Amino acid sequence: MILLAPVLLSAMMAGRPRQPPQIPQAQAQSDEAAQKPVGAPPVEPLTELPVSLERIQRALSRPPAIRIRGDRLVFRVEVLGRKPTIEDILGPDYLKGPVPYGGMTHQEFLNMVTPKDYQGYAAFNNREAMTVAATSFALQWALQKAIHKFETAKQDREREAARKEVQEALAELEKARLKAGLPPK
Repeated sequence: MILLAPVLLSAMMAGRPRQPPQIPQAQAQSDEAAQKPVGAPPVEPLTELPVSLERIQRALSRPPAIRIRGDRLVFRVEVLGRKPTIEDILGPDYLKGPVPYGGMTHQEFLNMVTPKDYQGYAAFNNREAMTVAATSFALQWALQKAIHKFETAKQDREREAARKEVQEALAELEKARLKAGLPPK
């Protein structure tokens, strides 16, 4: 109701016929003659209001449709029109996209011309993959050499142990021959 008061006040002010300020009759006739073109129709004063006061009074006499609780203002808006499409907002060529920022970078060129089979994997680029591969091969080679040396040393120890065992057996045989009184060989 408070919000309708300015509307009602302005409607009442607009509805009141305005009276021009009092000008002496002789001066008013000379001013009208100077301003009116020849053959212009006479101007009638506005007697009808652009709004209906009865309709406004009826709307104010009804209980309000929306009850406002508290100090919080509520604004309601009704939009009449069609919903704009994405083409209305972005234009008909929105799917073509923006122009690229410039020429391609070196990495983009390499990605374009290098076959997928020769491109690096996700964890490494090609340079890092070569380093990992080289260290892996070196580690494998060193490990194989160490295993070979271990096996060779083991065989040498076994051979030496067998030789020592054979020599001890021969020495015991010699002692047994001497004890038996046989000549040494």
